[in-house]
Amino acid sequence: MNMPHTSDFQVGSSGQSDVASLKDFFAHQISPLYASTNSRYLENLRHHPQFQVSQSMQAANQYLSNTLHAASVPNTPVFHSIVNPTSLSIPNSPIPAVETMTRKCYQNFLQHPLLSKSFNVRNKGEHFQMMVPGEIAGTSNSNSQNKKQNKKKDPVDNKFEPYITAEKMEAGLKENIYIEGVLRINPKQFQHAYVSSSGDRSEQDILIDGIKNRNRALEGDVVVIEFIESDTGDNAEESNNKQKKGKVVYIKEIVHNRNCIGSLKLMPDKNRQKALFIPRDLRIPRLNIPCTSWPDHFYAEAKTYENTLFLAKIIEWIDTRFAIGKIVCNIGQSGDMVTETKAILAQTDLDVTPFGPEYRHLYPRLDYEIPDEEIALREDCRKLCVFSIDPFNCRDIDDAVSCRQLANGNYEVGVHIADVAHFLTEDTPLDDKVADKATTIYLVERAYHMLPDELCMLCSLFPGVDKLAFSVFWEITEDAKVISHRFSKTVINSCCQLAYEHAQSVLDDKEDSKTSFPETYNNFAYEDISKAIKIIASIARKFRRGRFDNGALRIDQPKVSFHLDPVSGLPDSYWINESRESHQLIEEFMLLANMTVAARIKEDHPSLAFLRCHPKPSSYMLKQLAKSLQLMGIELNINSAGELHRSLLEHTGPDCTDKGKEMVLNMLCAKPMTRAKYFCAYGCHDDDFHHYALNVPLYTHFTSPIRRYADIMVHRLLAASLNYRETPKWHVDKVRMIAAQCNKQKYNAKKASELSTEMYTLKYIERNSPVVTDAAVVEVREKYIDVIIIAMGLNRRIFFNNDFPGKYQCIKNDCAKLSKMEITWNAVNDSPPVKQVIQVFSILQVELYRGDEMVKVETKLVRPLPEVSS
Repeated sequence: MNMPHTSDFQVGSSGQSDVASLKDFFAHQISPLYASTNSRYLENLRHHPQFQVSQSMQAANQYLSNTLHAASVPNTPVFHSIVNPTSLSIPNSPIPAVETMTRKCYQNFLQHPLLSKSFNVRNKGEHFQMMVPGEIAGTSNSNSQNKKQNKKKDPVDNKFEPYITAEKMEAGLKENIYIEGVLRINPKQFQHAYVSSSGDRSEQDILIDGIKNRNRALEGDVVVIEFIESDTGDNAEESNNKQKKGKVVYIKEIVHNRNCIGSLKLMPDKNRQKALFIPRDLRIPRLNIPCTSWPDHFYAEAKTYENTLFLAKIIEWIDTRFAIGKIVCNIGQSGDMVTETKAILAQTDLDVTPFGPEYRHLYPRLDYEIPDEEIALREDCRKLCVFSIDPFNCRDIDDAVSCRQLANGNYEVGVHIADVAHFLTEDTPLDDKVADKATTIYLVERAYHMLPDELCMLCSLFPGVDKLAFSVFWEITEDAKVISHRFSKTVINSCCQLAYEHAQSVLDDKEDSKTSFPETYNNFAYEDISKAIKIIASIARKFRRGRFDNGALRIDQPKVSFHLDPVSGLPDSYWINESRESHQLIEEFMLLANMTVAARIKEDHPSLAFLRCHPKPSSYMLKQLAKSLQLMGIELNINSAGELHRSLLEHTGPDCTDKGKEMVLNMLCAKPMTRAKYFCAYGCHDDDFHHYALNVPLYTHFTSPIRRYADIMVHRLLAASLNYRETPKWHVDKVRMIAAQCNKQKYNAKKASELSTEMYTLKYIERNSPVVTDAAVVEVREKYIDVIIIAMGLNRRIFFNNDFPGKYQCIKNDCAKLSKMEITWNAVNDSPPVKQVIQVFSILQVELYRGDEMVKVETKLVRPLPEVSS
């Protein structure tokens, strides 16, 4: 419908002008529209900016006087008299006279902002009840009954409960009245959030049902919750047990930065005071953005901003329906790859600002030469056969390996790690900046380094150049028994930089492995390096077998890589990364180095040791999963990490169906797992140190200091253990703070990498549409199924709704996640109806396409052929 012209003044400025303005507004702007056939006009008009009526006592009293009620404005609603309530009518409008109004119509009318604001000084209920007969209002006119009825008619309370005091929170935690935990919000169903009780993974997660119960907390916040009455509710299908429910009563630590990426729209009523911000992340509320935060000319040129992405920040959140926010900056045009990358980095709160010139004096230049004095303090390993194996074209080479046979027939294997801590001076502005970044960010098209680029190049263990390293050496027998180990700061000169493909070619004894081999240095030849690779691989193979025999667990999550067009930068092909033996030989020795260093720093620095643990998974979730899979004929032993690993190995295979089954099982088993985390050793119990997946008592990160600040902390501790420096005078709180920052940044960088992969997947789909491929079913519910795209490792949800071309029925069993869906596709042209049965592990054909959101890959089910319909 056409909106009425609105003048610049606002109705009800003061005194007599209020009345004139009000009458004029009714007469010239509202009355003509009452003749319209649009019966929803009054409801739509509720948000009109002209209905900002004065709160003035004098103006309101004047308007409520009998004289004014008797006034007549042609073709407008007029209160003829409070004494004669049934005389209220709106000529030529779809709203009937009051005596014929339905209860809903009457309630809507009374909620009109013009009326409610004009009467706000007086007792609205009293005057309105006098105006409308009791039978219309649904109650008699007695004051006591009016109060009861008004209470029933009050709109839903959309305000959040106030938080409890810090004192009450602390006391409640001590008395086990409240529970502390980290909030996790379901990204596919934002009304549901969950909290795991601290230190207790044997219990069912607590459901926070609804935004009001979430009480302004966002993803990752540390919250304190209070139990509320439980019922079987929507989550009954997950378990026969009652779902524990709670509500947030206190936010102990705000982790989420309250920033969000989204689009800015005018309100449906073209409100001049506030606009609507729609976040891409559904876990974040919609925001009302005051006009003071709008971009230039937004109101007049709103359409030009339709595809613009903005970064917004929540500044206040009182109402469950909307938060109040402000625009931080304009990111750019949605769909543009540069803009989308900026949006990903902003959304994940990652700082990729290049290091400025103010840091340049804090590290050496690239032409740095190692002083003789420094070489004299180190073990000279420049004549060892040292080489690196990394991804193709890798530019940040943290690690290299060496191998030589000893006189007694055993082997000395060395792991050599770039000595970043030698160049990164502690407690300098550069060190603080690097600690804040905490990790290198790997996106599809590029990496954003934690260190300045020149420092990365200076530290990287490129071949043919003298480099400073921190090394671990082991004496190892041919059957992979470790006899001894030692640590040393070293000078190395790598003789070759290999890609994984080069090493794999050597291990596979391919004919072209020599001709395709990279350049060698220091008088070492292909034969020397290939021999060392095979010895290290043989030892690593035995290490790996022993690790899994001793109870380690590995749950592989598929990771996709892209080949980008060199001109456009867009993806023209993709593949799932495979873990081959060349990857595993490096992995095994990096794990050994990390475990060896962890034991040493824990022994020498029991309070300050910077370690990494992996807490046990949720035993409740694992039990539920095992029970569910048992109905599918799959026995899952969950007694330990090792038993779980052996159970998974029984259900893998080379063909497509088995590959899909393997992916589904890995995904289902990954869900109960917790995140590994960095922590300070002070005050921890023995169980707190254990790494569940590796099944080792102590673990840390030592092998990647170019891309992880955690490793730099570990290098400083190990250097102190070997008397290369004084013992750090760190306060425990500082170590804990750095550990928390490393945990946060590692998670955010991982999320950014996943979003970048999805963005390039979408671009590939756009360039190669339609993309029809196989998917394996992960979960079946009443209105949707979750699948994993086998060729891409992409998780997607397919909804069934009224638009589905056929009939569908979900048949539940005792464990609803493993229900099955029976579908009858409608007849199409000459093809008869097709029946299809979908359950967990089913392989389906799906079509991938771009959704309404510019970075959303959507999936729809492809109609099967009759002969393969089940």
